[in-house]
Amino acid sequence: MLKSKKRLLNPDYLFVTQDESSFYLDSNRSKCWAKKGSKPIKFISGSKTKINIGGFYTENRDFYWYDLGIKKNTDSFLKSLIKLKKDIGRKIFLLLDRATWHKSKKAREFFQNNKYWLQILLFPPATPDRNPTEYCWKTTREELTSIKSFKNLKVLKEELDEFWEKHVFTHKMSHYLKW
Repeated sequence: MLKSKKRLLNPDYLFVTQDESSFYLDSNRSKCWAKKGSKPIKFISGSKTKINIGGFYTENRDFYWYDLGIKKNTDSFLKSLIKLKKDIGRKIFLLLDRATWHKSKKAREFFQNNKYWLQILLFPPATPDRNPTEYCWKTTREELTSIKSFKNLKVLKEELDEFWEKHVFTHKMSHYLKW
């Protein structure tokens, strides 16, 4: 299915999916390994402090991430998109979910004004399981953020950066884009 969709695309465009996620200082996992008969102890601070990240997963299996700041909104999304364009230096065919900031008037105007390097397509409604970037978030939570708490936002961001720099995501877009 992806091959037939890609044939419709100009080969100069890089196929990219995007999503946003929040990562908290405290672990959010309730299950853990422990010796039989022992009571596991989970250290938490009770903090709801978080970092918002915008992630882009490409057809080449590259993962790009950008700090969105305090709020996920149109401005932070567009800033991350401009940074992505500078980082990859190619035209982009971008597949987005239907978050309100992706469909805002300001976003639509940006897409229209930049159509020489940017093509947009929205995922069908209620299909987060079709977005390969969601798998990047899932892997990050399973291997990093759900198994420990972090001292502060700086430490959390450093560990996320280190994880994503080292981790190689190997999932294929074609496994997700069957609609």
